[in-house]
Amino acid sequence: MDFAQIIPPKIPSAWLDMDALDHNIELVNQKTQPVNLRLATKSIRSLDVLRYIQARSPNFIGLMSYAAPESLYLLKNGFDNVLCAYPTLDMDSVVATFVYTKQGATMIWMVDRPEHVDRLHKVAKAHNVTIEVCLDINMSMPLPKLYFGTKRSALMTIKDVKKLLKHIKTCPNICVSAAMGYEAQIAGLPEHLPNKALLTPAIRLLKKRSQKQISKRRRAMVDYLTKQGYRLRLVNGGGSGSMDFTSKQSEITEITVGSAYYKPAYFDYMESMQAFKPAAGFVLPVTRQPESAVITCHGGGFIASGSVGLEKAPVIHYPPHLSLLKDEGFGEVQTPMAILKTKKGSYSRNPSIGDAVWCRHAKAGELCEHFSSLICYREDNDANAKCDTAISDKRLPETVVQQTITTYRGDGQCFH
Repeated sequence: MDFAQIIPPKIPSAWLDMDALDHNIELVNQKTQPVNLRLATKSIRSLDVLRYIQARSPNFIGLMSYAAPESLYLLKNGFDNVLCAYPTLDMDSVVATFVYTKQGATMIWMVDRPEHVDRLHKVAKAHNVTIEVCLDINMSMPLPKLYFGTKRSALMTIKDVKKLLKHIKTCPNICVSAAMGYEAQIAGLPEHLPNKALLTPAIRLLKKRSQKQISKRRRAMVDYLTKQGYRLRLVNGGGSGSMDFTSKQSEITEITVGSAYYKPAYFDYMESMQAFKPAAGFVLPVTRQPESAVITCHGGGFIASGSVGLEKAPVIHYPPHLSLLKDEGFGEVQTPMAILKTKKGSYSRNPSIGDAVWCRHAKAGELCEHFSSLICYREDNDANAKCDTAISDKRLPETVVQQTITTYRGDGQCFH
């Protein structure tokens, strides 16, 4: 996309490069072909974009939600086969989904502790329904003096699973129908962290070692559940950064992918994501020029969640001759940027007040928490000029077509 040609109709705003999105969809389809595909809604957070990807993904099987009220919202909007990735304590939302499951919709809830099961069983029994649950198997790799992975599920071993299953057998309204083994340390950890080049060989080694133990441990878990008589409708694994590995594992029936579609800045540092194209970000207006070689943009404080580090900060996408000020970074309501000198020692063209600076956020879905709409751009290539999810169809200068779709926030939704 030639950002020099685009005049954003409104700034600050969020942008979506539809040509890059199409490229990423095709790559995901190629990499995940051996298994079913589940979309991670937390990384997308727009019904229109979810539907757009679904329509172009032959192996699409369903959605992985991140919150109970969001799961209900997805069912209300016609989606089926929803797997809520995190245990919930919101029983009101769980109960509200029963109207859809009684009509045949699939809704599966995540558990890894007896407390999760007890809460679900209580409401299931009160409403005379059976709730399907998924066992969240912890795929982290504990090592001496090192825990390689994420602190999420309590189910690390077959012994842990056996203990939970014993408890579930006392809950007749709970049905174990799925298992998930998410290898976060492979799918979501970049090899090339900013200013930490010395860690790259160690991260590569740990990832390789982790793949070997995951291949054995997750398969052993699934084999155990099968031998115990559990008929699993799905075994879920993986993420955007582990598509090549996870799709080849014999025990896996489906893989979850989300961030790969937007290719946020955080994934620039990941080796497995280099073939993907940046497809989303935000654009800020230049509103000040305190010095001849410094401009200031309005807004920009969209720092990603997680541990603090440069990899969690947005990056400047266009124009290329700008850099952040080390002492300020992206600010809450304003972001100063330095205009870089050329090789000849003179400054590049000074952006004028009113110009636009295009940026990319670090983590995929968090962009949509800040904006009510995504302004979609596409090169005008005859049949490909229209975005199927368009609400409006307004031409911009030269070869660019612009359309607008809403995010969760734009639809009046906010899930935690």
